Order: sequence, then C-alpha cells, then structure tokens
Amino acid sequence: MEGVLQNMKPAGFIRVAPWGQPIGDPQKNNWSFEIEEGYKLQSIRIGHADDVITSLTFTTEFRGALSISNKFGSAGAQSLSLVTFDSDEEIVGIKVTFGLKGRDTYLSSLFFITNKNTHGPFGGITNSLFSLPWNKGSLVGFYGNASDWIGGIGGIGVYLKVYGEIMRIGTWGKPLPAFPQTIWSFQLEGNYRLSKITIDHGETINSLMFNSSEKVDDPNGLSIIDHVTLDEDEEIIGISGMVGTLPTRQTIISSISFTTNKKTHGPFGDNVKGTPFSVSWDAGSFAGFYGLHGRYFDSIGVYLKDTN
Repeated sequence: MEGVLQNMKPAGFIRVAPWGQPIGDPQKNNWSFEIEEGYKLQSIRIGHADDVITSLTFTTEFRGALSISNKFGSAGAQSLSLVTFDSDEEIVGIKVTFGLKGRDTYLSSLFFITNKNTHGPFGGITNSLFSLPWNKGSLVGFYGNASDWIGGIGGIGVYLKVYGEIMRIGTWGKPLPAFPQTIWSFQLEGNYRLSKITIDHGETINSLMFNSSEKVDDPNGLSIIDHVTLDEDEEIIGISGMVGTLPTRQTIISSISFTTNKKTHGPFGDNVKGTPFSVSWDAGSFAGFYGLHGRYFDSIGVYLKDTN
C-alpha cells in the first residue's frame, strides 16, 4: 500500500517528533508522506471533527502537474478544510494539541505555520498547545499513524532535511534576536559525547552546563544544583519542559527534562506554570544545544545532524 512506512527513515532525513501514539504499534496504521526532490507542497486537505483531526491529504506540484497523496486517516469527517500555499510560501512549523481515548492519544487540533501566515486551528483545542519550529527549507515530509478505533490521526511527526553539517530545531522560549550578543551555543565535536549536564534551577532554569563547558546564564537568588550523568550507552533523544513568563513579562524557560534512550531525567524547575514544549529526534542525531541568556535562561533549541 502506498504511503505505509517500511523502514521508517528515508535516506538523508531526520525524523523529528513524533507526538502522539508510538510509531510501529501493530494496532495502528503507520503512514508516511515524502516531498520528492524538486516538488513543492501545494496544498493540504484536513478532515476534522469538533475535537479530532480525522485525515490528512497532501498535494504537491512539479512543473505545473499536481500529485495527490493517499488520504491518511479515517474517511469520516464533519468538516473539510483546504490550505493552499502561495508560490513563495512554505511551512516552517506546526502546532498541535492532543486528546485521550482510553489509553490512546489522538490529534485533536493542528496549525500549520508558514513564513507568511498561520493556518488553523483545525479541529478543537483540548489541552496544552505544543509547537515545533524548524529552519526554512528543511521540511521534506510528514509521518505518523492513524487508528480506526480513534477515527483519526493518532500521531504526527516531520521529516527534516539537513543542509550542511547540522540543522537547528527551535528555539523554545524567547525568539532569537537580530544581534548575537546573548546567544549561547554548545556543540559536540568529532566523536565527543554528552556525558553530564549540570542544572541550576529554582522556579526558573537559572543555568545549564554541559560536560565541562562554561555555565550558560547567571543564577538568580536561591537555587538548586542537579546533575544528570549519562551512562556510556545513554544518549539524549528528546527534551521537554515549560516556557514561563515573569512578572516583568519576560519569556523564560521555567522547567526542563531530558529524555534518553534509557529514561527521562527531570523535570527540573517549575513544571506547573507556563506553556509546555516537547520534541524528540532519531537516536544518533543529537549534536548540541543553543539559545539565549541574559539575566535569566531565556530559550533553548537543539542542533541535529544527519546520521546517514
């Protein structure tokens, strides 16, 4: 069947996310849509009900000819919405919320963020909103799963292309400024691995230190120091946390967790107030972190590399 995943990782792509149900569950219908070289994503048709995304259909264009993908998900929908992209418009992020049916999650709402507009929401926003931004020109497809029992899309992720050695995902928190004075960056070199993270935190994340790097940001007041020491066969495959707002209206990272192939370390900081963020990636893809710091730890993003 066209569109059903085989090896779950097309050559040259990095899988980012997915959100929702785990990929590879035999009870789910795994789907994959890839944008071929030279093709442009022309439109997306979204089937949706009050609180569920029921289906997704993608149309691409190449030299004036249109190609339409399979319909991924359920045939039933209360509403159909069509998003058509301008010739100079491309997707640079998505936002999603999820619902819960039994032990299964499902995609309850979906936004598409482009370099020109925000399309959505489609469906119904049922809980906290998760966002995933990426570099312009990186999107080369979507993947996920669907469930007949749920009657819609159970999970969604994106295929992103690495141009050059690394790509940037994020940031979460305060947007990057036009000038680099407050930007921090930690990159792994060669065969080096991340073995230790030191977190200085209270109600906010005050500072991070990776391996023996310099501390990122300055601690503010009373704080707690935690250390995450990774085993030799342990690597980070995701982060999550909360984006908070201070009384001064400054946006900061208020909590953070690090997910590895063995466990989740955290949360560190205040994991109650704010807006959640969460992102995962292929094992072996992690290449470092970056973000902003000032008086507080303002934002965090991830460097990823192609492992092919």
